[in-house]
Order: sequence, then structure tokens, then C-alpha cells
Amino acid sequence: MIKLIKPSEKYFLQYKEMMDEWLMEGSRVDPWPLDLKYHNKEYFKQMLKRVQEAEIGENIEEYPSSTTYWLYEDEKDIIIGCSNLRHYLRGETEKIWGHIGYGIRPSQRRKGYGKLLLKLTLEEAKKRGLDKVLLAAYVGNIPSWKLMEKCGGKFEKIVYEEETGLPAKRYWIDIK
Repeated sequence: MIKLIKPSEKYFLQYKEMMDEWLMEGSRVDPWPLDLKYHNKEYFKQMLKRVQEAEIGENIEEYPSSTTYWLYEDEKDIIIGCSNLRHYLRGETEKIWGHIGYGIRPSQRRKGYGKLLLKLTLEEAKKRGLDKVLLAAYVGNIPSWKLMEKCGGKFEKIVYEEETGLPAKRYWIDIK
């Protein structure tokens, strides 16, 4: 069965395998929790602590509180991907990236898991009382913004990331 789970110490090896694959492949690692050090159990515990703090709004500086989910397949015992649901918008998330960031490990792309991950994360957003969510992807990330469209996303506008100057397409998805 494939389901969303919250990050946990018991999945250290599965997480390490996914991240090693991602880094070896060389593509951008997204959402933000995947960008934290993880290579040994001590780093992994620190990453879990950061994710747990973000969920309850502690030590998050200018960022909104958020919940991280892993898309996990228990039959194969693998983590397929990750999503991060921001509980509200402010700062960079309000200007560009929105409520949900997500990513699928390279070997599991083009198998429909992105759509499943996004749909399950949208369900979690609805449970949190959100009526609509904002998402964004770089203009060059065609699979991501096409996925947003398949899941009901309505194009809003193109915005530019301050740090890189790269354009990103923003979409709203109604989840009432």
C-alpha cells in the first residue's frame, strides 16, 4: 500500500537510499526538508528535529510552519517522494512558492507518483481547513507545472525568484 507518512527514525535507511539516489542523479532536491544533511544517524536525527519544529512553528525564523510527508510504499519498503505543506503563507512562500512543495525520487518519476503525492497532500491541506492552495514551479520544470494543471491548478501568473532571477509559474488549486 502507498501512503503518506511523517518522517520517523525508523525510516533512516529508506530515506538515505532515496536521498543518495537523488544526489547521484544531480537534479534539484525539493522541497526544503530534503536539503538538510542526512548522511549519518546523527544528521538524520537533527533533520527530524527541524521538521518536527517546523510543524509546530518553532525555530522557523521568517518561514511559515509546515508539515513534511513522505510517500511510502510498504510492500517495497521504499520512500518514493516527499511533500511539504505550509500551513499559511508569508515571505518567499507568499511571493513565489505557495503552500506545497513536492518531489519524487528519480527512479520513480513518470509512474504517476507525483500526482498521487500531490493529491494526498491536497487532502491534508483540506483537513487543515484550507480552501485553496498556491503552488509554483520553475517555468523550465514542465512536468511539475503540468501536474499542477492535471490536479486542477489554475494559472495565476509568472513571478521571478529574487535570489536567482528565474521565472516560476504560480497556480491556485481549489480544494473546497
